Amino acid sequence: MSRDSGKLRDALYTGTVTNDQALEAARLLAAARTSGTAGPRLPEEVRPGSLEDAFLIQQKVSELLGGNSIGYKCSAPTAERAANVSPVLRRGLINRSPVPVQTDRTRIEPEVAYVLGKDLPARAEPYTMREVSDAISQVRLVLELIAVRFLPDSGAGFLESLAGHLSNEGLFLGPQVAIAPDDPALSGFPIVIESPTGIVMERDGKHPDGHPMKALLWLTNFLSSRGEALKEGQLVTTGSFAGALELPLNTPLRIMFGGVGDIECELVR
Repeated sequence: MSRDSGKLRDALYTGTVTNDQALEAARLLAAARTSGTAGPRLPEEVRPGSLEDAFLIQQKVSELLGGNSIGYKCSAPTAERAANVSPVLRRGLINRSPVPVQTDRTRIEPEVAYVLGKDLPARAEPYTMREVSDAISQVRLVLELIAVRFLPDSGAGFLESLAGHLSNEGLFLGPQVAIAPDDPALSGFPIVIESPTGIVMERDGKHPDGHPMKALLWLTNFLSSRGEALKEGQLVTTGSFAGALELPLNTPLRIMFGGVGDIECELVR
């Protein structure tokens, strides 16, 4: 969660990980993120056992990495993932190409992000889709940069991933697009990736929640239920239309989001 909400989060904390244990877990996760090297799962004695444990560790990871959040990444909850949300740190925001990545196997996720044009403060009554849509000032195409913290055979579960910012390495900020936030066209469209030599990849892009606004609506009400607010100027990215894609480095790429818009960039080590 955000640094601004830290005192409230601490007051509401009902987990089992102590402050010292959370800090030790955060040090390990921050080191993995900084080095770009996946490793074993967290030691059992500092491993999160609840959502609140994961959020406490997540907060401390943010603080160790500078603590300056520009917004969130999120998707609507599922039976397996009860609260799929993580801060996006300013240190990971990239707004021009070439896009530096930490490893030769960094993956990207093509997403739609929303920029808030006004605050959505905490309140007792849930927000409606219309209220949230009306608060949006920009719709932008983005690429989330993904770098896993744990080795594939580590056995790490969702709570450890949540504590480690859900594998977020950074965010490439693509163009603002002229489309309404709740336009049905944002439910899905072809994702086509081209290089100078031809098509690199094609996917039948579909939003994992049916529409990116569903993720933003959930996040707004989730934060509100915890006494937290979304604020003017914050950015929320809402889930991949094509999963995590491994793309070539040092190659000019054009990522086409159907008729919605394009991102042009080059990934470099």
